[in-house]
Amino acid sequence: MLVRASRVAFAVLALTLLFAPRVSAQLTTGTLTGTIKDAQGGVIPGATVTLTSEARGTQMPPAFTNTSGDFVIANVPPDTYTIEVTMQGFKTLKRGGVSVSAGDRVGLGVLTIEVGGLSEAVTVQAESPLVQTQSGERSFAVTTKAVESLPISNRSFVQLATLAPGVTGNNPSRVGDRSSTGGNNSNIMMDGVSTMDTGSNSVLLQMNVESIAEVKVLVSNYQAEYGRSSGVQVSAVTKSGTNRFRGSAYGVMRKDSWNSNSQTNIQNGDPKTKVDEKDLGYTIGGPIGKPGGNNKLFFFYAHEYSPRTGGGDTVRFRFPTALERAGDFSQSLDNNGNLFPFIKDPNSTLPCSATNTAGCFQAGGVVGRIPADRLYQTGLNVLKLYPAPNVAAGQYNYELVRPAEKLRANQPAVRLDYQPSLKLRGTFKYSGWSQQDVTIPGTIPGWNDTKQYNPLVRTVAATVNYSLSNRTFLEGTWGRAQNSLTGCALAQAN
Repeated sequence: MLVRASRVAFAVLALTLLFAPRVSAQLTTGTLTGTIKDAQGGVIPGATVTLTSEARGTQMPPAFTNTSGDFVIANVPPDTYTIEVTMQGFKTLKRGGVSVSAGDRVGLGVLTIEVGGLSEAVTVQAESPLVQTQSGERSFAVTTKAVESLPISNRSFVQLATLAPGVTGNNPSRVGDRSSTGGNNSNIMMDGVSTMDTGSNSVLLQMNVESIAEVKVLVSNYQAEYGRSSGVQVSAVTKSGTNRFRGSAYGVMRKDSWNSNSQTNIQNGDPKTKVDEKDLGYTIGGPIGKPGGNNKLFFFYAHEYSPRTGGGDTVRFRFPTALERAGDFSQSLDNNGNLFPFIKDPNSTLPCSATNTAGCFQAGGVVGRIPADRLYQTGLNVLKLYPAPNVAAGQYNYELVRPAEKLRANQPAVRLDYQPSLKLRGTFKYSGWSQQDVTIPGTIPGWNDTKQYNPLVRTVAATVNYSLSNRTFLEGTWGRAQNSLTGCALAQAN
């Protein structure tokens, strides 16, 4: 019986005062900076700058330009915003499509306002893409549209990290093993909570992409708040509800009937391996209130079902024969079916080969037979655990067609966003994964089967933000990621 409990706890209740010019430790929010000038290039102090979410209609607390015409809007949740600049004696400036990603420090550059009345508005469109110029890290953001549209092999958001420049390798459970940083460590976070299994240093929860809004990959030169490891940092943000009801349904299927039999099976005369895998799910999100109204509470829910059917593949092994289990290799054969009893005696300095057997094990004049007093009883007992050969000896002496296997996993995700006022907002997120509690056939069914008695992984995160002023805010985050790897290997002895 193997019992192992592994918990990855990111339980931090942080009350951190953050000053706008030094904005730091922002794992799930971003920062916008810019300068307001008039048409003649003069700076405009005292202008009011507001951000409005294009998805939810909620606003950020207003920021005001300083004597140099500069402004900073910190603690901005990932979303697409419309920025509005107002100043007495000038036309109102509106610019839409301002995208903010988690951890971004993006400079908007110079925004020019024209002389006129506040009732007059200038709307700016088709601006060039924003470039992060406020920090020196090498990072790459995969946006919501890309997350939803890009075909990836295993439907996990971690797979998207391999799209980032400077990242090589395609194993999603070990992202960061080979990167431009040269390190062999990585850190995966979801909604500001680490989802790393510290026992195996792999991903604890590989959530499906339908519940992910965006993925940020930081390759090198990132700030101190990205801790734990020196390799690639992957930070994902779950989707949130918008001010309109939206939903989706999807199905991804892989079937053996859609492909021809593999060349390996054809050469060995084996039937086609059974493969029937489905990823079926749906999402729904929106306001708790009137769609399009002045709502403060939003929800998002996603659920994916992943039934799997496999088996039918032929496995072949070479196990110890009855004589070999007793320490007698005099009748052992090589891969070509030729007699090969030449077992080197480590206590002898003489050669052991077909032409000179002086250094080979031998007893009673039989080459390949280990003397009884040289046998290790514990080793003999281990050999007895292996299945007995069931076909004629050669390159293999054991053959078995694996039976059909059926499993089903579930992945729910829930998120609530609440903003009762301009200064206060909070979010709650839950993501999980569970699987049927059944016996899983091993590579040799009936001999090394396994069973996981609590197949459940879950992450919980809650964040509260309060703006004390246009330059100072208070943020508290608590989160936890947990799994329970309590199981056993079901082995049968002959």
